[in-house]
Amino acid sequence: MTPDTVSGKRLALLKKRLRRDKLDALLVTNDINISYLSGFTGHDATIIVTPDKSFFITDSRYIEDAGDSVTGFDIRLARGSLYKIIEEITAAERLKRIGFESRNLSYEVAVRLKKSLAKSLFLPAQEPVEELRAIKDADEIAVIKRSIRLTHDIFKKAGSFIKPGATEESIAREIEMAILASGARPSFDPIVAADANSSKPHAVPAARRITRNSYVMIDIGCLLKRYASDMTRMVVVGKARPRMDKIWKVVSDAQARAIDLIRPGGDIAKVDAAAREYIKNKGFGKYFGHALGHGVGMEVHEKPNISPMSEGRLQSGMVFTVEPAIYIPRFGGVRVEDMVLVTDKGCKILSR
Repeated sequence: MTPDTVSGKRLALLKKRLRRDKLDALLVTNDINISYLSGFTGHDATIIVTPDKSFFITDSRYIEDAGDSVTGFDIRLARGSLYKIIEEITAAERLKRIGFESRNLSYEVAVRLKKSLAKSLFLPAQEPVEELRAIKDADEIAVIKRSIRLTHDIFKKAGSFIKPGATEESIAREIEMAILASGARPSFDPIVAADANSSKPHAVPAARRITRNSYVMIDIGCLLKRYASDMTRMVVVGKARPRMDKIWKVVSDAQARAIDLIRPGGDIAKVDAAAREYIKNKGFGKYFGHALGHGVGMEVHEKPNISPMSEGRLQSGMVFTVEPAIYIPRFGGVRVEDMVLVTDKGCKILSR
């Protein structure tokens, strides 16, 4: 699929949503959403999408890049005030109901725009572009698979870093350098947590040294061609401790139960419940506090959220993590995290 075809398809879906929500336009200010809609990889750009037209606005620093990479938009150069050009487009297109990304636009900018667009209604929109991004197309899925394969390769290399005497910090640095050497970037700061430190879901690697019988939580991901991956594995140095082995088995079985429920039309909250209730029934319920999973795509955390509070149904094309865990303070934790794809017929585990 060519870039202009991708952009055109995504814009068409967004415009359909604008008509449904009775909006004359959507002001897009989130950098990731701008890139998703237009293919632009620079900064300081704004998009205005109406049911019939699409405007791309940037300044002199990025106007040449926009001309080279952005298709399907009326590209406008902001020579002075961005507010002025938005006002001009609003007046020329007679836009009365304008949605804005309320989770992205700062309060100060929103107030100023509302004042400058006094003749129009300036309305908060509930993540319309993020909802489109939750369903991946074939090209996106192909890149995500490449990102995951690269993460697998990095995990294999990490085995040589995890040895007695190494510190969490040194292992994290080695992993980060290996990702950079592969031509990608880390999609987040690597998490390397040994022994008791692994009871912290987002532990910061410290000077803690690996011992002959350490268990280590490794959570890493790559950002490749703008798409992320995210995986967590437990590494045992030496011989596994019986209690940790038991906890790992509970977590792994809980993950399998959740994955069994993943299919188009499935209740998202019930997927979370399958793992959560199993962990609870095994006596570890109070040690699993976070959501079961999160969407992964252009951001490492995006829609859909897989939690007890989630509403809605699974759809083909969704990509997300399934990461049940048990964290026991001052003892340690176990998390097993894989990425899955909802297919037309069920579920495909991408990270194995």
